[in-house]
Amino acid sequence: MEEPQEYKTPKALLVAVIGMGVLIVVGVVVLAGVLIHRMSSKPTPPNLPPVALSDAAPSANLSTAHATLPAGEHLLSVTRVRDNVLALHVTEQGQDRILLWDVPTGQLRTGLDINAAH
Repeated sequence: MEEPQEYKTPKALLVAVIGMGVLIVVGVVVLAGVLIHRMSSKPTPPNLPPVALSDAAPSANLSTAHATLPAGEHLLSVTRVRDNVLALHVTEQGQDRILLWDVPTGQLRTGLDINAAH
């Protein structure tokens, strides 16, 4: 009777499997390092020119945009929607609304009423 022959793994396959395993380990270590570095570093602020803040009236060469809210409404936040259009989050007696402000024309457009579910 013949003895069964042992199967030998080809060396190329063995080298490929070990190489891929090493690449996986190195990739995970690099990814963890990048995540730790990004989480621990402080975000860099954008390079904006310094602006002096004061209570003085604006200078004549700068135009000032004005939006007048109805009486009793309070501004909670402002968000840029697109160029020259801002979304104003306002509240009046617990009722929140979103208004759209076209800055160049100064027009306030009705937006969205936000009703809290009771």
